[in-house]
Amino acid sequence: MSDLRTRKAARTRLSLAHALSAALADQPFGEIRVKAICAEAEVSEATFFNYFGRKQDLMAYLAHLWLLELGWHAQSVGASQRGLVVIEQVFSQVAKTCEHKPGVFRELLVWIARGGSLDPDIVLSPVEKELAFPELEGIAETPVRGIDSWLITHIEAAMKNGELPPNTLLPLTLSALLTMLLGVPMTLLSQDMHRIGSHYRQQLALLWAGTRAASAGR
Repeated sequence: MSDLRTRKAARTRLSLAHALSAALADQPFGEIRVKAICAEAEVSEATFFNYFGRKQDLMAYLAHLWLLELGWHAQSVGASQRGLVVIEQVFSQVAKTCEHKPGVFRELLVWIARGGSLDPDIVLSPVEKELAFPELEGIAETPVRGIDSWLITHIEAAMKNGELPPNTLLPLTLSALLTMLLGVPMTLLSQDMHRIGSHYRQQLALLWAGTRAASAGR
């Protein structure tokens, strides 16, 4: 595919993703029609189905864009630091998504709860990444990875640099982090989304303290 065709395809997919994101501000995913998404993106329904077999595939694509952005923030902090500070940055970025795009994040939670995982058929080209996030320097080289992958990398780093004890139970710590990451928004998104960031900080502090205390007792 030529560079021009690649760029045109990327712009079309991104236009559809932005249209879905805008619609999610007012409606749940199940009530949004493909016709309305196409009208907002100014493309035909035939064009939509050239790129996405089902409406759910567009939601998966939007999730991949979110994971890309999340990964960029983790990687940018991880370039100079490793361990708990990167994990805390991941949580901070999720809190910002909850605050600025609560409708999108509600559907991301549903996508994750239904077993949402990286789809090998969804490949974001370097051009696509740059068009999606032109303000994020180096985004073209950022890999799209699952949240658990970033967390595991930096739990292990925290164990090596002494932030967490060397006998920390990695699977248990990962499970606690994922439960917290998803559970806090489930509780607060419909109540007070602006408190999600502070709840994350408090619960992370408790988790780190509890992990150190439990390790000392083993």
